Amino acid sequence: MIRQTDSSDSPTEAAHGEVEVITPGRLHFGMLSFGQPLGRSFGGLGAMVAGCGITVRMKRATTFSAASHVGERAIGVARQCAAAWGLDEQSGCSIKVLDIPRQHIGLGTGTQLALAIAAGMQRLYVDGSGDLMQPMSANDAAALAQAAGRGLRSSVGVYGFGAGGIILESGKLQGEVTAPLVSRISVPEAWRVVLFVQREAEGLHGDAERTAFAGLELVPFELTAELTRLAVMEILPAVLSAAFIDFASAITAYGKLAGKPFERASSRLPYAGATASLFEWLDLQGVQGFAQSSWGPAVVAVCETQVEADSLVSAAEAAGMAEQHEIRIAAFDNCGAIIREVDET
Repeated sequence: MIRQTDSSDSPTEAAHGEVEVITPGRLHFGMLSFGQPLGRSFGGLGAMVAGCGITVRMKRATTFSAASHVGERAIGVARQCAAAWGLDEQSGCSIKVLDIPRQHIGLGTGTQLALAIAAGMQRLYVDGSGDLMQPMSANDAAALAQAAGRGLRSSVGVYGFGAGGIILESGKLQGEVTAPLVSRISVPEAWRVVLFVQREAEGLHGDAERTAFAGLELVPFELTAELTRLAVMEILPAVLSAAFIDFASAITAYGKLAGKPFERASSRLPYAGATASLFEWLDLQGVQGFAQSSWGPAVVAVCETQVEADSLVSAAEAAGMAEQHEIRIAAFDNCGAIIREVDET
């Protein structure tokens, strides 16, 4: 759900205040399907993590402005939302991006930024009243993404923005704007992830990503079937029953299998060798659950407790892994984005 804190008794006053949106980060463990002429395309499994997202502040203005190195992108989303909702030419906003992870590393930064801007515009101009805790339905999340122009392939980050948790989405039929949500489940509070991100590396994005997708062969039905089985019959039930070992081993199997259609494109990336070495090291450490997020370079290792996560980080630092990787521990996020009114002083 999007959690909204409204300090004003007046919807009109609230609509004119400064709005802060804080998003989680998004992990993507891999797509279900690609390239088949019939049936659904993309789809996939992912999860949201706390402390790895974006913080923006927005307030009404008669023009659009943004203070950030991603300011042009933020303004573009705000303009697109204003047009989608039929707002007048004076319905602008000033945007401050207070916190944003390094882009193109596998944490879904582009989608979370766009949805944060869209949610801020919606709060300022479309729905300025809101309850203290307002749940966001899957349809509401999809509508927000449509206004922001996101969810063209994966919709994991769309539904994760609205509600957090671990998410399975079906992929899109031709003509569908956003993939339907299959399942969203809260992850046990004690579970942690350790994120390894190779320093100064970037995953595929923009034209390079579009070119890579254009060169991919179709995903065989048998591969889609096994990925679906792993997600529906192993990973999601393990989360529901808090069976960590089953969850961890199935995440590893899912990630390895989901990566097969992308092996040729991924092998050309400059960090491919480092990722393979990291996987080998995690396996030698006895880590049962690990996978790359999206194109990487982010690699996630799942741990049952904070103590286990701390121990893995200590081992990584002792092995010199921190020289090549940024390493951090994160909790799973089960709430989605936070939107609230803030004091402008």
